[in-house]
Amino acid sequence: MLYYKQISAAKRRDYMDRDERFYRKWTVIRKKGKAKFVISRGLVHGLLLYVIWAAATWFFDRDKFDPEFFVTRYYYYFLIYLIVGFIISSGAWKGQNKRYDNITWYAEKQHKKNLP
Repeated sequence: MLYYKQISAAKRRDYMDRDERFYRKWTVIRKKGKAKFVISRGLVHGLLLYVIWAAATWFFDRDKFDPEFFVTRYYYYFLIYLIVGFIISSGAWKGQNKRYDNITWYAEKQHKKNLP
């Protein structure tokens, strides 16, 4: 029984450390602004999705269509995946802000956590 309590206390410390690390990182990111976050992360997510899709399409479908079709298709999907990346990043911003607000609310409520 004592071993179980020690493990759960260690896990609680780990969660507290993760929350504190997140709080510090997100405070810096939040100061830079939503636009910078969404644009930078949106480009990364969109390009990653596009590269994966383009490689899979080229590998599996290159014999089924003529090259002109592929060129126009790649342009359209590039724009679509960039938009999807921006949507994903916007959702990530909302989720991270909600987590940040919950951590600060809990810290203020408990008055035990010293946030920098």
